[in-house]
Amino acid sequence: MKLVKPSYYKEFKCIAGACTDTCCAGWEVDVDPKSYKYYKSVKGAFGKRLKSVMIPQEDGGCSFKLKEKLRCPFLNDENLCDLFTALGEDKLCDTCAEFPRFINSYGMVKEMGLAPSCKTAGEIFYSYKEKIKYISEEVDDPIEPNDIDPELYIRLRDARKTAFEFINDEEISIYQSLKLYLEYCKELQTCVSYGAYYKISQIRDKYKDYKLLLKKMSSPEIDASKIVNDDLCKLIKHLYGTFRGIEIINKDYSTFIEDSQHYLEAIDYNDLSLEKDLKAYIKDRFGDEDYVKGLKNLADYYVFRYFLDSVNDYNVRLKGRIAVLGLMAVIYMEMVYEKTYGKDCDFTMRVDIAHLYSRQFEHSYTNHQIMCSRIDRIPVGKALTERMLELIKL
Repeated sequence: MKLVKPSYYKEFKCIAGACTDTCCAGWEVDVDPKSYKYYKSVKGAFGKRLKSVMIPQEDGGCSFKLKEKLRCPFLNDENLCDLFTALGEDKLCDTCAEFPRFINSYGMVKEMGLAPSCKTAGEIFYSYKEKIKYISEEVDDPIEPNDIDPELYIRLRDARKTAFEFINDEEISIYQSLKLYLEYCKELQTCVSYGAYYKISQIRDKYKDYKLLLKKMSSPEIDASKIVNDDLCKLIKHLYGTFRGIEIINKDYSTFIEDSQHYLEAIDYNDLSLEKDLKAYIKDRFGDEDYVKGLKNLADYYVFRYFLDSVNDYNVRLKGRIAVLGLMAVIYMEMVYEKTYGKDCDFTMRVDIAHLYSRQFEHSYTNHQIMCSRIDRIPVGKALTERMLELIKL
């Protein structure tokens, strides 16, 4: 088995009780079948404590019955894990052992990265100055069976390498990087939809000369008022809690929902006011090289985590939209914060905003599916994320 990790992965270390947040509250803890089997065998007082909170699930695992404020039953008053203390780190279930890591498996290859849903990981995303590289090593883990198409996997894996190049190129703007990524995913989608996998290599070769492509690309003239009034405001309302069936993972996210609604009400959902505010905020921020580098690192994360998953759902175009939407969402939240509280959205707050968004839409299967379904249904010619992207072109 080959294990692939980003170069910044080695910098992550959980700070446990010193963290200003906790990953052990706000959601159910799903326990894998292997851990559940072991927990049922634990004897003594701690074994009784385990059995009193385990709720069996149909997949052979279980979940822990949460305490008040949706806290894990093993999270103590110092925000430390009693299960870790009593049984040891190697006895944590997969969910707890992995967070904030994510793992994508592709047979003989396993990819592991960090999600910005953890503040400590988010600090790495926003402060990492070096060019991101992906390091491969051999591990003793068994090869996992799968039914993915090997040709599609290999061609998309190679196509992703090109995406990494223009996403991380510091000589082009973040707008240009994302514009290329959206167009790239759209063209690749055509190949995948028609089963013409051999053409993926042709598209990749075309985008290797991305600087020449940028010169040829011209953004269509779009009515700015229509972009904001008809599309952007609707999505912003959805992002902040009005999707039917959406769940709130962290109560702090509710604060941003309220702040967003108050802001939109204050401008009376006026298209020109929203566009003016967004562009003013972006123009000010995009002059900061460290800020832009942080956004590019975040974009790189979206490419690494989601792009290759297209071998499972055959939806490359959606991966481009997820990335652009993720960046635009945190930019909007930053702007609303400054408008609401009249102070600079500093490094700490930006990390906090990224962590709240990631928890809300990446760590809830329900929320993620609802969001993906919404943005995936937008017709190609009226792509909402592409219209949003026009707002950050300076």
